[in-house]
This record gives sequence, structure tokens and C-alpha cells, in this order.
Amino acid sequence: PVTDAMDLCRHRRASSPSVQLRTASSSLFLIFSLISLAYLFVDPAAATDDRSEPASFSVFRDGTGAAPLRGGRRRLTSASPPLRGNPYLTDDPTSSRFRILYVVTTFYSQGRWRDILVPNIRAVTESASVAGWDMDVVVIVGNEGPTPTNRKVLEDALPRDVALEIWENACALGYDGRKVERVSCITRALARQHRFVVADRRDEYDFFACWEDDMRFDAGTIRYYLELSAEIDRLRLAAAPDRTTDPAAIDGPMSARQLRRVVPGFIRVEVVRGRVLDGVKTGLVPDREVATNWVPDATRCCSAPLWDTRLPRDPVGSELMTWECRIHGMSVRLFPDPIGWAAMIPGPRQMPKEEVIGSRWAGASGAFGFDKKPGEREPQLFAQQGGWMATREQVLHFDEACPEGFLPPFKKDKLRKHGMDPSQPHNVEFWSGGYQLFGTCNIQRIMSLDPARFSGHLIYHSANNKQKIVNTERHVRVSDLYGELITVKKETEVILQSSK
Repeated sequence: PVTDAMDLCRHRRASSPSVQLRTASSSLFLIFSLISLAYLFVDPAAATDDRSEPASFSVFRDGTGAAPLRGGRRRLTSASPPLRGNPYLTDDPTSSRFRILYVVTTFYSQGRWRDILVPNIRAVTESASVAGWDMDVVVIVGNEGPTPTNRKVLEDALPRDVALEIWENACALGYDGRKVERVSCITRALARQHRFVVADRRDEYDFFACWEDDMRFDAGTIRYYLELSAEIDRLRLAAAPDRTTDPAAIDGPMSARQLRRVVPGFIRVEVVRGRVLDGVKTGLVPDREVATNWVPDATRCCSAPLWDTRLPRDPVGSELMTWECRIHGMSVRLFPDPIGWAAMIPGPRQMPKEEVIGSRWAGASGAFGFDKKPGEREPQLFAQQGGWMATREQVLHFDEACPEGFLPPFKKDKLRKHGMDPSQPHNVEFWSGGYQLFGTCNIQRIMSLDPARFSGHLIYHSANNKQKIVNTERHVRVSDLYGELITVKKETEVILQSSK
């Protein structure tokens, strides 16, 4: 039986046109009458308490159903020792396994399904399986979805213990905002739909990873995100509850309210092969020691398994390029140990004075030729992530921090027509790229400037096509960006030393 509004939507949208309901109203009345009768004979306690095997919402073209997602959220025993201080991972063999919900959003075409989506999901789920984690997958398809053959291609690519659900025809319907109003698929709102999946499953998983179909990461990415998140949490819990801080301070103790807004951030990168990356002249000279001795560790973001022959083999750090992130929008701050120096990615704009996290802008020395930091939403500087990952506790905090809410039902007075208003910029960059979470909600992304950790903030845009369609003047070598950040860090260290 349909258990909630989202399940109703899923059941409606998951069937192909050939099996769409064409039943007369009398038949529908009979069906719902039978469902109602069934509920009368079901033990209410069993109906409400047993969430171990929730029904799948996938109904495929061939009439088969997907393996249902697992129910019941993982619980660590009180005696479970943390793994390297991380409260989300444990070495205790008696503890249930770490549980991840991986949500991928796409518009179906055979080429994109086979060449991009399936290899990415396979790589991610295989990595999670090797790590000993439970990962389930939901694929949100904006249009009709895969043929039985292509659905099987995905199923065959998954480890045996991974459950799969596919939400077809998931594109939200609404008015398109034209002079002649007509109901149509609002494609810009497709990226919103993963929020409904997370809202439905938020009590069943430890961790959520919601990404566009061309973004690739692995267990190492998740593990590093958790490690840095745990360090932030420990600082927050250790902070005095009544501590107040100077919003202009760029070092020193931080309040719990400030640290509550901090999460590890990512920048998208591609592997550029066949030409030399010339880099972008910014006015800042990358630190000489970095330029001589350091390149990012490309194996942490961009190595491809042997079976994936589409992507460049054995990439090296000098080949890594980013295109939506430049030094012009970055700031640096000395966080309390063990985090240390970190870069702050643009995003937050309006938050209470006591929660403002002070930092020194990279252009404060005048190296850029202008003395005002660019806007926090400047598209070429914002570092769109193409998705997000977070612990369950972080997701719940996002929902509190966002004025319009992070999970549905959204607050109507803050988010017009639940994000469907054509006059508002609620598109993929808002829902998935980060304009909402890191802008409107004022969640602050940071990147460690520790040379051994910085590469953990790189995430692979595996379509590898931005290098061909984005002007080369925006192609930033990742090694140059890091070198510039270290230059700014060293300038700031001198300022802090002279002020003491």
C-alpha cells in the first residue's frame, strides 16, 4: 500500500506509458476500498513499527520490482570505539555497518546512461563495498527512464549487496511562466527532487550523498569528509556555550554557533590531457616552495578503475584543472587545532553578527588591482559542487539553518511555490550546486591548507567536458590555486605575528 505522499508520486511516475493507469473511476474506487479493508486487518503496531523492509517505489518496464531499500538506521553501541576519533566509523565488529544513501539525478539518454551514469555509480558503490559500508542507490530520472536492457546494465554493475530504486518521470509539473500558461515539465526543478528522497529516508541512513550524474567520488572522499567533520564537531562541543567572538578576527577561539555553520567543501576538477595548462594570471604569485615541490594528489579524486576505459588513465596532479573557482573569491583563516589554516570558499552573505566567521580576503594586499571582494554568488568564483554530502545530523541542521528549509515541506513564505516559481532562480545551481545551502543557508565550506589534506577537497567532474566548452581563460591549474592560497596564508601569518 501507498505509505506517504512521496510513495504516491513514485508509484504514479515509475510506470512506462504502456502500463499507465487507464482504469475507470469505478475500478479505482474498488482498489482503494480493498486497500482500506486491508488496513483494518493489519496490526497497527506492526504497521507503524516494522520499517525493516519498506516497499520499493520502482516499477520497471518489464514489470519487475527493485530490491527494496533497507530500513532501520544504524546504531553504534555505546561501547563502540571510534575509528581515528571519528564518531561515524568504528572498528567494533559487533556494530552494524555504516549506512549511506547515494542519490543520483539525471535525464535519461542511452549514451549518457551507459557512458557516464553507470560507470560513476559502479565506481562509487564498489568503493563503498570494499570499505565495508552499506550503500543503497536511488536514481532520479527526469524523463521516461531506461529500457529494460539499460536498466539491467546498471543492475549488473552494482555489488550484490547494493539496493537500487529508480524514480522515473520525476520532473516536477507546473506552469512554465510564459504568457500562455500551460502545465509542463519544469526541468530546472528536477534537481530539487532529491530533497524528497532524503526527507523520506532521513531516519534510515547515517550519511547522504546526493550528486549530479557526472560527479565521481569514492570511499576515501567520504572518509576524509567525516574526519574533518568530526574535528569541527569536537571543536564545537568543546567551545564555551556563552563564548562571543570578534567577527573581524581571523584566528583564535571560535564559538559553537560559528563552528555549527562549518562543513568540509569541495571544488570540481577535470583531468586535462594532450595540452599544457598555461594557468591564469591573477596578480598573485604562487608560493615558490609549492610551485617547486608540490602538486595535488590526483589519485585521491580522479583515478579510474581498470575497467573504466573512457577516462584518462593514471592522471597526475599537474593535469588537474578547475574552472569555477579562483583565488579572487577566496579567504583564509587560522582555525583552532587540529584544523589549522584553511581556505574559506565563497557563499555566506547574511548571518547574525555573532556567527560571522572572520577571514582575510586573498585580495587584501591589492594584488588583484581592485580593493573590494567580489560578490559571494559570482558564478566564476562560487565553486559549484554539483551536489553535496552530509551526515544525518548535518542534514537536520541544514533544515534548521535554511530560512526556507532544506527538506520538504518547504516554508511557503520563504520559497515561493516550493521552488517552482518561474520568476525565481531556483535551478540546478540553487538545489544541487550550492546557491541555497552555501548561500541562502549560510553554510560555510572550508578547505584545509595542509598539503597532505588539500587534495581531499577535490571531486571529479567525470564528464571531463568543461575543458572543451569553457573558455580557456577560466582554466585554473589546481596546483596554482593552492600555491596562491599558501602565498596569502604566509602574508597573513606575517600580519598576525606583527600584531602580537
